[in-house]
Amino acid sequence: MNRPLLTLGVAALTAGLAVSGCTTQSNGSSSGGSGGGAKASIAMASDPTTLDPQKGTVAADFLMARMLYDSLVRRDDGGKVVAGLATSWKATATKAEFTLRSGLTCSDGKPLTATQVATSISRFADPATGAVSAAQVFGPANKVTATGDDAGRTVTVSLANPWSDLLMGLTLPQAGIVCGTALDNPDLLKKGAKGAGTGPYYVATATPGSNYALAARDGYGWAPTFAKMPAGKPPENVDMRVVQSEATMANELQTGGLDYAGITGADSARFAGKPDFTLTPSPIVRMMIVFNERSGHPGADPKVRKAIAQALDRKAFNQAVTRGSGVLLTSIADSKVPCVSTDESLLTTSDPAAAKGVLKGVKVKVVGTNAVAAGAGNEYVQATLKAAGASVQLRNIDSATWGTDVLGNKGDWDLTVLPNLNLTNLLTTPASQLAGAEPPKGRNFGGVNNPGFVKGMGKAMATTDEAVKCGAWADAQKALLSANDVVPLAAANVFYISAKRVSGISPDGLFQPDMLRIK
Repeated sequence: MNRPLLTLGVAALTAGLAVSGCTTQSNGSSSGGSGGGAKASIAMASDPTTLDPQKGTVAADFLMARMLYDSLVRRDDGGKVVAGLATSWKATATKAEFTLRSGLTCSDGKPLTATQVATSISRFADPATGAVSAAQVFGPANKVTATGDDAGRTVTVSLANPWSDLLMGLTLPQAGIVCGTALDNPDLLKKGAKGAGTGPYYVATATPGSNYALAARDGYGWAPTFAKMPAGKPPENVDMRVVQSEATMANELQTGGLDYAGITGADSARFAGKPDFTLTPSPIVRMMIVFNERSGHPGADPKVRKAIAQALDRKAFNQAVTRGSGVLLTSIADSKVPCVSTDESLLTTSDPAAAKGVLKGVKVKVVGTNAVAAGAGNEYVQATLKAAGASVQLRNIDSATWGTDVLGNKGDWDLTVLPNLNLTNLLTTPASQLAGAEPPKGRNFGGVNNPGFVKGMGKAMATTDEAVKCGAWADAQKALLSANDVVPLAAANVFYISAKRVSGISPDGLFQPDMLRIK
């Protein structure tokens, strides 16, 4: 019986939303391991930035990681942890122990040992790997020791400093286990080819900008079991297609070229009430303003950050992006997330007149992803700041480029609308992007330096006492919001649209591509 000692934790699916859609078509049966006898196509809003699961930063990376690599555990509805490569586990704030399934193999058929699993985890935690999500799983700058007992099929992960979200962090796509052959062969890992992964598929061929053709591996028989399982069989082959336009996704759904898609913008309205489609809204895109606070950027000035917060209006933003269907935020997550602040008095009051006195002539470079409602939120921010007297330059770019330029801080930007995706619906996901080391060593892409926030977050992550944890998070959020290091806006829906031929699941509102089934 799986009885983890922790009930709260974090996994991070960081910002950089890539909506997805799926198609099916009959292509006969084959000898692959899944036995579905059909082909599916899942659309990504951009190319993945990497096929190395541990280095993923945008949602296309995470979709591919789920298809190619299995993690020790997975997250189900309500934050319940379910079996992945491990069948049982126990965890505290400083240690997690796992017992692996018997008969595990890599995608080339070679046995997967506990030692290999431990080596993969050690690589993930090693700062030399450059896995920015490691801070979410193990805690910032933590010393991690992972050991494997092949005879007992057990893996132990120990932390020098407490991090109470360790167990949930290991449900992340980025925590997917890489096989020993790929660890010894960087080219194999780079391609996601047979032998690299532990998941149900491997990359057969890849054409960047077009599609990534995945083939079902032989001998795979340990797909996770969720509370709500999809009907049908896994596809034998999957095309991960790059489709940047939601309008194109909607067109292909209507003409039968697509059977499953996730759409954030107005095109979702085409399917409302249509008997041949199921439309399920999921408010998982939590959007907020984050500043580049490094010297030389306007966001380094607290007065400018406050003025921008005064200029913006959450309701107007919500109307621009979701036509009013989204949920207004009062902090870095929505009200369903444990310990989130719902105190509106902590937010800067909208005051356009006061904003004009500060922003007149201030040059602001807004760089945002167009993966959410075609970038409508970015355009709202540009227009509003212009009306307040600022000189605004907007770059509305694809998710992969945005991930590099903004999340990786390799581009020239002053302000971004961060669309945060939160796999575990906990505060650590967005919080870990606002503290700690800057890229490439960490996730603090804005260079935020807020000692009160860091202190509160650290106290929250050092305890498993829920009352103490929420008290610490309250202090952390107050420090962050008072300094206008973020400006909360709204949570937008992803509308999952499926035709009758396919079945999928979205535990806690997040589509699991590896669980797509053909009915």
